[in-house]
Amino acid sequence: MKSTLHINPLFGEGCVLQSGMPVRIWGGGRPGSTIKVSVAERRADAIVDADGAWTVTLEPLDAGGPYRMTVSETSEAATRESLSHDVYAGEVFICAGQSNMEYQMEFLHWRYPSEFTREADSLLRHCKVPVRFDFHGPRHEFDEPVQWVGAASDTLDEFTGIGYFFGRMIRESFGVPVGLLNITLGGSPIESWMDEETLAAWPRMLTDLAPYRNDDEARVRNESSIEARTRWHEDLRVREVNRWNEDAETGTVNLPAFLSDADPRLAGFRGVIRLRRTVMLPTYAVGRPAVLHLGAMVDSDITYVNGVEVGRSEHQYFSRDYVVPENVLKAGPNDVEVRLVCERGTGRFTPGKRMHLDVGDDSFDLSGAWRYMIGAEIDEDCPTEDSLQWKPLGLYNGMTATCAGYGARAVLWYQGESNTGDVADEYGHMLTAMIGCWRHAWDQERLPFLIVQLPVFSIDNVEDGGWALVRQHEWQVSKTVDDVATVVALDAGEWNDLHPWNKRVVAERLFYAACGLVYGKNDAPKSPEPKSAVLTDGELVIDFAGGPLYTLDGDEPREFELVWEDGSVHAVSGRVEGDKVVIRVPWRKPTSIRYAWSNAPGRGLLCSGKGMPVPPFAMPIE
Repeated sequence: MKSTLHINPLFGEGCVLQSGMPVRIWGGGRPGSTIKVSVAERRADAIVDADGAWTVTLEPLDAGGPYRMTVSETSEAATRESLSHDVYAGEVFICAGQSNMEYQMEFLHWRYPSEFTREADSLLRHCKVPVRFDFHGPRHEFDEPVQWVGAASDTLDEFTGIGYFFGRMIRESFGVPVGLLNITLGGSPIESWMDEETLAAWPRMLTDLAPYRNDDEARVRNESSIEARTRWHEDLRVREVNRWNEDAETGTVNLPAFLSDADPRLAGFRGVIRLRRTVMLPTYAVGRPAVLHLGAMVDSDITYVNGVEVGRSEHQYFSRDYVVPENVLKAGPNDVEVRLVCERGTGRFTPGKRMHLDVGDDSFDLSGAWRYMIGAEIDEDCPTEDSLQWKPLGLYNGMTATCAGYGARAVLWYQGESNTGDVADEYGHMLTAMIGCWRHAWDQERLPFLIVQLPVFSIDNVEDGGWALVRQHEWQVSKTVDDVATVVALDAGEWNDLHPWNKRVVAERLFYAACGLVYGKNDAPKSPEPKSAVLTDGELVIDFAGGPLYTLDGDEPREFELVWEDGSVHAVSGRVEGDKVVIRVPWRKPTSIRYAWSNAPGRGLLCSGKGMPVPPFAMPIE
């Protein structure tokens, strides 16, 4: 603990404090000294404890600002130190979860270009909590810079995409400052966001964590896994250099596709492959900047245009949207070349993604035939990293605990992709426990949680029911836990993309959920829900609350499955009759009906008249 006066960086310059509720502020100073804090005529003081920590609680603030926050430290009636800066009061939302909540506006630039030309809004503010983990106990101090920034063209890249759009809607609706506290990490499972007491309900997770509580052993495990990956890539590089003057295997593949589907000779290929496509450009393209869009790739790439590197990425789920600098393009033939490293025999240019070069208002298609040359091959899969940050408990101690108590109106929670495997059927219990854990840490018993149900995704998944189970649990938690709402995102995803780009529609549904749950607006749009399923005279009638019903694509209702006692299923379609769906069942009586019970349901999805999708469900037949 620092011995001189300081305030936790969360309360630094330009922070947004939650209005309308007591404001808890904390920091450090000299033990025994008196701390006085004032904001907008609210004042409080505290004595610094023996560990050098202090906490004060101010009376609720009215929305607005900037207000001047002043913090002073005195001893024996003499002022020793003081600090002051501007703060705001308004609506604060915690944006939490894994990559789909973390996904920055930086990667959405080409999808929402107009957002980057908007007038700056200093009252929509964002704070990204540094990624840290700890297996020993909760941290209460930051060891990296933390700052709040307003929405502007030069800061927007770092905003969470969903948080940004949600915050804009709150700003437009209520006209008050909005703060987004971003506590996220891509790939993180829910158990990494729970404290030790909560995780005691899942003892196996704590048992598996035991080796990592020893810092030296954890470091050795992590470094050894990284060294193994480094050796694999270095071996590949040496093989590529040594093979450069040899006759390399060549061919042609039609992209986008899995390499193994495009050419049987590439089945199970691990190594480096160079792929090239020539695109003919008109004279006006000479010297102009452009953007190359190649979709996602597995696994990592370096991409060139006319021999000039325009971008690289090591993440298989990030879209390759690369800016081509001025004076690179020329009239006539232009070569696009990709050096692709395939680590585990599943190399691909993700099917279903558009591949194109945009120059001004014109778009030049790059799908189709690409020439390839094998740079080097290797027989073994690349080792995986033993990632410490995803272990149970670590992110709670390193990130959540450091922010716990920072007053907020609600939590926006988008997570679950990393729990669709072995523990999918436990996800509801785990989510319920995590919500309780965070509410206790924040000392806000009724802290609302607004949950995003998992979108569709199937390209890297087996159809084992895991995604459907997590979606079901996310919905059920909103029915069994007070002050929780879940929004459906089946139509806001893509079967071939773990990170769907259309974050604005998800943000809009979170906004509707906030209007209803948080702000008490009874007219906020909601998803229809099934009430009963009754079989009579060969017709199954499913009755819904929140109708009348429609389908998102205008097709007849699909994505239904009849389930028999032996577990066998049969896909069926139905017809809409007002707030009911009717399904013909001309044979033996099934025991239950399932809807949208797959990784990526997409045809004939049901919705309300305002386009709010029906959640996936499984229910018994009466």
